[in-house]
Amino acid sequence: MKPHGIIYNIIEVDIIRKIIRITVLVGMAFVLAAGCFVWVATSPSTDTYDAYDSSPVIRSENIRRVMDADGNELYSVNGYGRLHVDASQLPLHTLHAFIAIEDTRFYNHDGYDLKRIAAAAVKDVITFSAREGASTITQQLAKNLWLTPEKTIERKIEELKIARSLEKLLSKNDILQMYLNALYFGNGIYGITSAAHAFFGVDVKELNIGQSAMLAGIINNPLLYDPYRHNDAAESRKKVVLRRMVDCGFIDEGEARLASIPTPLERSNVNSDIFASYALSGCEGDVVTLYDKQISRHVNSVLENKQINGTTISVIVLDADTEKLVSAACNTRADISEARRQAGSIVKPIICYAPAMEMGLLTPMTPLLDKPIGIGNYRPTNYGDIYYGWVTATESLGLSLNVPAVKLLDMVGIERAKQFAVRFGLKLTENDDGLALALGSSLQGETLMNLAKAYCKFARCDGVAVSRETAYLINRMLEKCASEGTAKVLSGINNVAAKTGTVGSKYGNTDAYCIAYNSDYVVAVWVGTDNGFLPDNITGGSLPAEICADIMKTPALRCEGFEKPETVIDIEIDSSVLDNKHKVVRADNNTPIRDRISAEFSVYNMPEAHTNGDLIIGDYDNFRIVDRFTDQ
Repeated sequence: MKPHGIIYNIIEVDIIRKIIRITVLVGMAFVLAAGCFVWVATSPSTDTYDAYDSSPVIRSENIRRVMDADGNELYSVNGYGRLHVDASQLPLHTLHAFIAIEDTRFYNHDGYDLKRIAAAAVKDVITFSAREGASTITQQLAKNLWLTPEKTIERKIEELKIARSLEKLLSKNDILQMYLNALYFGNGIYGITSAAHAFFGVDVKELNIGQSAMLAGIINNPLLYDPYRHNDAAESRKKVVLRRMVDCGFIDEGEARLASIPTPLERSNVNSDIFASYALSGCEGDVVTLYDKQISRHVNSVLENKQINGTTISVIVLDADTEKLVSAACNTRADISEARRQAGSIVKPIICYAPAMEMGLLTPMTPLLDKPIGIGNYRPTNYGDIYYGWVTATESLGLSLNVPAVKLLDMVGIERAKQFAVRFGLKLTENDDGLALALGSSLQGETLMNLAKAYCKFARCDGVAVSRETAYLINRMLEKCASEGTAKVLSGINNVAAKTGTVGSKYGNTDAYCIAYNSDYVVAVWVGTDNGFLPDNITGGSLPAEICADIMKTPALRCEGFEKPETVIDIEIDSSVLDNKHKVVRADNNTPIRDRISAEFSVYNMPEAHTNGDLIIGDYDNFRIVDRFTDQ
């Protein structure tokens, strides 16, 4: 009689053998079913086979180029707005890294790898799990560009169908190229070019073996293998990729060993690739820019030192004469170049002051009464509910007072003001018909690029959007804003004008702007959040203005002052009458020296009659106290 222990062992072995047999049979059945599934899903003779949508291919191949002034290519961008690189320009080890870890038999299958599907199915059955993936690079491309990430039988069938179509219509090189340019690497980074810039600060064409292996490892799980947050996991995954590359014969043991040392990361929070998106914004075809490496380095350095948690910051620098992009940077990988946000007080010179000046209703010295007012049901209030009484138009604009701006818009008329906005390139709708337009409130909002280009039209003083006299006088008023007003952090910088803007409510601010400029360059800064509110201390006059000031201090942006038109002249006026009677009158022989101040006026809109050769200017009765600005 056998001992009980031996009997139990025999029974256990028998049970194990039965389990193995059942497992193998189930595995074989699963593999057979998988094979049938693939054949049915991809066979052109089945009813489920349909021609795939070719638009993602067309979009991927719709390449636009961003160039510098000499015609050198800075960026290639596909129809998805993502940086593009030809696979033929990549190092061979970069291609091999992705093939080794994602699809070893890439060059030997027709879109799906039945052998790999079978191996994965068997392993899943044996381990009683569903962890093994069997998607080829072609299938992954189909999923990334054509399908949703949901895991259903129907979606898998579509994936296989599209993969098979791709293999028939495209070369392996084209498929690999589309795949690498579409991959998601986490942190808002799409495409291998952006990934090389973001993680390593190198050109994608210069990736070494270690960097290539790390990138190939990230895509399996961009969150888990995020090199910034989980560097140990990313390094471990990199070594797995390197081992696969050795097994495939792509690299030798010595190369793998050298590449196994920790890979240094780029730690910058600045995304300069946003330059490509801003350059292409609102344009068709290839775009020539005025990219300046020296200015861009300075912008990046300033932005790097101005990071505040919970805020998104974007900076662009334009050439004032051509409105072409010189530099751009932001602190997010999201493409915010087309973001339309409420513009706040940034639009006041465009919608309120310039039109009033063009209509002869306003000069820089015109007295405006700043006190609470109701126009119909609309009751505008100043920031902080602070009011200054009588101020000049220059003081009102420099302090960014809301009530005078609304009064000016009401005097000009909303429709006429909108016509001026269109001249400056702003995008308003027919339903933007309220006085809140004076404060930058519109239905669609504005892009930072459109706002920056609008200020280029002031800086040029070329008489296109408004007369040369109006543009020059607005510039001079905004020089006061930069030295004494809401943008006074720019004081001390010669020949700089600026305007700030803040958007918010009693609950907090959501957007803050500063646009600073001289006769050659326009620097526009936006600070905002994806949701919620900015830190309490951020307004247009704080962080955005500080960034503008630091950028404008670079010698590369210095220039002469705004060119004064011959039709703008200096006139001495009586400050006593201005202060006490709120009228603008010329000083005469009886005016004490202490009451004489010099001010600039357009010859077409001056206090009192003036004769200049054959040009005779009439006496404007409404000049001294304009309509709606009385103390009654």
